[in-house]
Amino acid sequence: MKKTITVLAMALASVLIYSFAKTETNIEDRGLATMQADHLLLGVSNFDETIKWYQDILGFELEVQWKVDGLDNLDLAYLNNGDFRIEIIGDTSSLQNNKQVSDFADHLSHQGFAHICFQVDDIDLAMRQLNNKGIKTFVKADTYPLDTFTRRVAFIKDLNGNVIEFAGPLTSNQQ
Repeated sequence: MKKTITVLAMALASVLIYSFAKTETNIEDRGLATMQADHLLLGVSNFDETIKWYQDILGFELEVQWKVDGLDNLDLAYLNNGDFRIEIIGDTSSLQNNKQVSDFADHLSHQGFAHICFQVDDIDLAMRQLNNKGIKTFVKADTYPLDTFTRRVAFIKDLNGNVIEFAGPLTSNQQ
């Protein structure tokens, strides 16, 4: 009986030591290892219209709207589609003009953030749905080879000229 208690005590001590060591490791893993996309910020001069566009066209919901003390010229809101937020900041003072691109090559020739991409199951259906809402296609749907994968994508612009990509799932080319 005494031997059984000693073995159980040693086993419990081992579990506790392992759990403590694991907890210490997990504390370190709660930094960058937990990183995921949270939101994209859009600065606009037409705050209410932009919120309505993302709600009506892409199905985002208004999560929260707020003001910041001391920044009376700003209106802020988070729009959420369940997996992703867009932060809209409306500025009633003068904003720099949004660089409008004329075509896809022009769009890809700029440094920095260029567009947001949403994955959908069916690109062609998504584009038909957007076209039925009066949204023009910026770049028509096409399938692109990516080494051992292919991906079907298409692009639109929002009411402020921001480019939005829709991409289907990556499809393996290997049989």
